[in-house]
Amino acid sequence: MQDLNQDQKLITDELLMHDANEGGVSLPGMQLSIMDVLTTWRIEMQQNLNADNYGGYMSLPAPFFDNRNNGTYAMVDSWNNQIWLVPSQKVLDQWLMMKKRGFDQDYPDLYALGVVFKTFAGHRLADIFGPIPYSKYGESSDVSFDSVEEAYDVFFKELKEAVDVLREAEAANPDADKVRYAKFDKSRYAGDYAVWVRVANTLRLRLAIRISKVNPERAKLEAESALADGGVLTAADGSFEMSTGSIHPLETITSAWQETRINAVVETILGGYNDPRLPIYAVPASDPELNGLIKGVRSGAIFGAKPYLGFSQVNFFGNPYVKVMDVAESFFLRAEGALRGWNMGGTAKDFYEEGVRVSFGANGVGGVDEYLENSTDSQLAYVDPNNPQNNIEPLTDITIKWEENDIFERKLERIITQKWIAMYPDGQEAWSEFRRTGYPKLYPVAVNYSDFTGGEFIKRINYPTSITNSSQSSVDEAVGLYLNGDDNIYTPLWWDVD
Repeated sequence: MQDLNQDQKLITDELLMHDANEGGVSLPGMQLSIMDVLTTWRIEMQQNLNADNYGGYMSLPAPFFDNRNNGTYAMVDSWNNQIWLVPSQKVLDQWLMMKKRGFDQDYPDLYALGVVFKTFAGHRLADIFGPIPYSKYGESSDVSFDSVEEAYDVFFKELKEAVDVLREAEAANPDADKVRYAKFDKSRYAGDYAVWVRVANTLRLRLAIRISKVNPERAKLEAESALADGGVLTAADGSFEMSTGSIHPLETITSAWQETRINAVVETILGGYNDPRLPIYAVPASDPELNGLIKGVRSGAIFGAKPYLGFSQVNFFGNPYVKVMDVAESFFLRAEGALRGWNMGGTAKDFYEEGVRVSFGANGVGGVDEYLENSTDSQLAYVDPNNPQNNIEPLTDITIKWEENDIFERKLERIITQKWIAMYPDGQEAWSEFRRTGYPKLYPVAVNYSDFTGGEFIKRINYPTSITNSSQSSVDEAVGLYLNGDDNIYTPLWWDVD
């Protein structure tokens, strides 16, 4: 009789333990919340209204808030709160739950995947804000901030340990991933532990490259270890993408909401190269005066009487997959590592060219051989038909063809420019790499409402109230210790050095 009073639809703790359901039930939400791909307004605030603009992929098409907004460096706190709230609530808190419930012991392979997602979320936060609560996250009510250097130490440790656990699980039972994780995986990888090892190692390589200027010895060690400990993403693996199950959030943001357009730099670099990926990335302008051209908007534009709603929309129509890490990135990372003299298993030229080939293949376009031999085409000037005050000449003459006799910086610019093209639309990574290298050469904002003028670029996002309201004293301490007392958008991060 007692059973009659129970809701038979409820999942009991006992049922959750079958096939490791208990250990994996949080993983889909964590994976989908590295960027909140299922909640369009949140992903817009988490990335589109900041990094997508700062990385040179997109721009605001209208003067929101009287043109005093993130695009013109008049930072909007309500826009930036989600940058912290999404990963802290939906990734870090879920990892903490897994840790407190002992899943690191009971389900070590599933816990290791949770750690990989945590590291993806954590490094994005550190690359946006700088010092963050991380190594002691959730240990007490007191919020303790790590410096960026300290956080990166944890990232490397986490990724190494997660890879070791996944490799051990794969060796012990090659079918474990199919039984334990495949049903939870929201990517195209179908739970394959061997591929997830390569994802984690590609992230480790990414972070190693990130610190290559500030700590070259550690960077070389981590990069070479990533290659040795199971390898990085291959062309056969494809990109780390997650399905929304319906439409891409950028389709809603660009079309239904009319709140983003392609950036002028995408037009002038890809247009200058006659790059066949340009019509894959953007749609022709709807303004009849533009005659079907692909036309972008300059960052922080000076608006006239006519906004830019008729300029080119971002092209994710019919594509429900949100990209977290492009497969071609692994080749460009290896190209830069080889350029720096690290053992990447090949030459900078070979990895550079293979990265371009993989990107062409992933985007379904041809002509890669001719493209790689192009030694003449370079960036176009930007011409704004609505307001010539936004016009600007080309900032670089970098070409496509690899030139072995070029100096280091020319080779690096070539690698980063092609990596930037391939990684589209991951604005967060594009912005981080621009800050680290200065490439590709982006147009400075035309309107700058910050305290800094003269073509300065934003270096970080100042702490929003979602962080300061939690513990102002800890924020103040972190600012004093790690940011030279300046919680502003022009304080460079630890790895951002000349």
